[in-house]
Amino acid sequence: MYPVDNRNVWINNIINPSSRYGIKCKKLKKVIKDMVFENAALCDEISQNQEKLLIVREECKFLTKKLNIFEPQLDAPINIAPVKKATPRKKATTNGVTPKPRRPAAKRKKVNNIIEVQEPITSGNVTIYNFGEIVYDTPFYYSDCAIYPAGFYATRTYAHFRNIFSKCTYHCKVIKAGSSPRFEIMDHDKHFKVTGLSTDECHSHLISLINKLLGAEDLIPANRNGDRFFGLTLPPVRMKLQEAPESKFCTGYIPLELQSDYHEAEVKAESDPAVSFEGLHNTLNRFRSRH
Repeated sequence: MYPVDNRNVWINNIINPSSRYGIKCKKLKKVIKDMVFENAALCDEISQNQEKLLIVREECKFLTKKLNIFEPQLDAPINIAPVKKATPRKKATTNGVTPKPRRPAAKRKKVNNIIEVQEPITSGNVTIYNFGEIVYDTPFYYSDCAIYPAGFYATRTYAHFRNIFSKCTYHCKVIKAGSSPRFEIMDHDKHFKVTGLSTDECHSHLISLINKLLGAEDLIPANRNGDRFFGLTLPPVRMKLQEAPESKFCTGYIPLELQSDYHEAEVKAESDPAVSFEGLHNTLNRFRSRH
C-alpha cells in the first residue's frame, strides 16, 4: 500500500496529467539553465586558451629569430688553448716588512641595452635626457611608428594647465611595468601628474584641462598626439632608437628612412595646438578674430 501523501500525488497525476508535465517542464528548465551556465564557462575558458596560444606563437616567432642569429656562431669551431699554471711570485719586502695586500677592484656592471645620452638633445620644444632601454619581447613596447623604451625621459614646454598664457615644463616618462609600459606626464612643480596605459590617454587628460580653461570641451582636439607630445615621433629620436640592434626585433615597427617626406610633415605637425604653445595661441587668435 502507498502512503497517504504519495498516493494522493499518484492519483492527482492520473486525474490531472498537466501537473505531471508541469513537473517535467520545471526539471527541463533547470537542466537547460545549468547547460547555459556550463556553456558560458566553456566559452570563457576557450577564449583564455586562445589568448595564451597567441602569446605562445609570438614567443615562438621571437625565439626562432634569435636562433637564426646565433646558429652560425654555434657551428663555428671552438679552439681551446692550453692553460698554463701561473707560478706564485714572491712578495717584495722593504726593510723586512711585507706590504699589505690590496683590495680587489670592484666590478662594474655593463649595461648593454640602455642608450645613454651624454648631453641633452633639444628638438623644438622637446628636450631628451634619456633614451631608455628598448624592450622587444612584448608587442606593447612599440607600435608601427614609435618605440616606447623603458626609462625614456623627455621634457616639453607647453601651456600651463591652470593658466594658458604662461608656459610650463612637462616631464614625460616611459616606465617599465611588466609586459606593458606605463606613461607619465608631470609638471615641473609636481602639482599635476597623470599616469596611463598609453601616451594618448595621458595627453588627452591634459588637453581636457586646457579646454576647461577655455570654456569649451572640444575647442582644442587631442587628435591622438600623445606620441608626438612625448617626443617619440621626432625624427632624431626615431633615428637614434633605430641605431640600436634591439630595434630590429620590434616586428611591428616600421623604420624611418633617411630621405623621407616624414621629416617635413613632422616639423609641420609640431605646430599643432595640442602640442605647441605658439600653435595654441595662434589658433586662439584666429578663433577670436572670426568671432
